[in-house]
Amino acid sequence: MLSDSRYSEEDVLAVIEHLRVEGGKKFSLNTLDVARHFYRGEPTGQWLPKERFAGREVLLLGTGPGVARHREALERYIRANKPLVLALNTQSAIDAELIDLRVACHPVRLLADCDAHTRLPQPLITPYSMLPADVRNSLGEKQVLDFGLNVQADSFAFEAEHCILPTSLVVGYALAVATSGQASRILMAGFDGYGADDPRSGEMHQLLEQYQEAEGALPITAITPTRYGLHSESVYAL
Repeated sequence: MLSDSRYSEEDVLAVIEHLRVEGGKKFSLNTLDVARHFYRGEPTGQWLPKERFAGREVLLLGTGPGVARHREALERYIRANKPLVLALNTQSAIDAELIDLRVACHPVRLLADCDAHTRLPQPLITPYSMLPADVRNSLGEKQVLDFGLNVQADSFAFEAEHCILPTSLVVGYALAVATSGQASRILMAGFDGYGADDPRSGEMHQLLEQYQEAEGALPITAITPTRYGLHSESVYAL
């Protein structure tokens, strides 16, 4: 994990804790890389994104530095245009009062972030009923919106209470939530991108291309600078 840039220090610590809870004497790569093999069963969910997203413009906040760099312009846009603001994981670079919902689906990342999520005020969209018991327990009394997830190679499908994705990356899950919810369009901020030699770059490029080619995909526009091949408009010009 230390040699793989997809994992942060928090992910490494969360995996160590997860192995302690689940049993680390018999090492398993599947246990280590749990999210890449986890969402294979029948997807289950109990929440309808349509209740919150139907007809709404969605502003998706990524974890890149572009959110903090353009904070004032983003906050101005949110206050003036009232989009539904959906933040990935624990992104907190803008005023918390302007964030409506959070989304997370990577079990290891959830373990790393559980303490932060319990302190953050926004409801959390996650495949709650499909998560390992230790992850569910770590979220305590957190308000969760249970939207199911199934991972199938090269597949995108947007159902009422669940989605099918080619990967468990939270960006794909967030796009699917908005699409299943019948939002009008998606604006993306903080998706700066990685260097060309970073393995995350190719993975994200592929995911975004697959989404845009999927049946039912919504129009997406990057409103802060990005290295990804997305339609772009400056937040300052909106």
